[in-house]
Amino acid sequence: MNSIILNGPPGRGHLTASKQSSLKGEYAIGEEIGYRHYSTVNVAVSLFNYNITNNQITSSQYINGIPLPSPIEAGGKTSRGAQGEIGLRPWHHWSPYVSAQYLHATTDNNIQKGSDFLPTRGKIAVQSPEFAAAVGIAYDDGSIFGNFNFNYVGSQYSAIMDDEKVPAYETANITLGYRMRKLWFAEHPQFQLNIVNIGAKNYLSGVQSISTNAKPTRGVNGSTIAGSSPLYLSAGGLAVVASLSTGF
Repeated sequence: MNSIILNGPPGRGHLTASKQSSLKGEYAIGEEIGYRHYSTVNVAVSLFNYNITNNQITSSQYINGIPLPSPIEAGGKTSRGAQGEIGLRPWHHWSPYVSAQYLHATTDNNIQKGSDFLPTRGKIAVQSPEFAAAVGIAYDDGSIFGNFNFNYVGSQYSAIMDDEKVPAYETANITLGYRMRKLWFAEHPQFQLNIVNIGAKNYLSGVQSISTNAKPTRGVNGSTIAGSSPLYLSAGGLAVVASLSTGF
């Protein structure tokens, strides 16, 4: 299987093609400090810093019209940020929840392409949205249950040169259900309705194939390096799923 990888000496990446790709092992050194509190209100906050060597980016390429895994080794990466979450234990059967994350992730080296280098050092890392958040609330009184959750994912780059990106998007889902007591031989039969992607429109939900540079780029040594467009994943539309289950 032909595949594309990025490798090279420390501090630099090199673009090559090989039939049997052998990726170097990825490893990370990280530090994290935070605070957790568990009571009626549960709280968790933290700051983190990770330095990754031989960063492996999940990607794919098409061979004879078939998408095949093609991980990319993109040199070094530094990820820093903060995350936090707060949730309430069931109170009058209600349980709200909020979480958020800020992320600043950068590529640590220039990527070699041909006889030149792309000026990727210091660029925002691909597939690394700067901000993401989730809000949810659940209800369960033993019989009636349900939950609502809303997620926001900020824009994220799809090319290592930061010249193309996936726009920010939001998703929302609802679950509604009723749990009965024993009915004849059925133990706690349950009806559940899931509504997925409420209000969804066509949007890009991720990157299937990463590009080094989407547009022609002037290399470090002055040559013009041709670009290639990334490939994207398109999200599905509204879906409604009903289910009936029971124990015996």
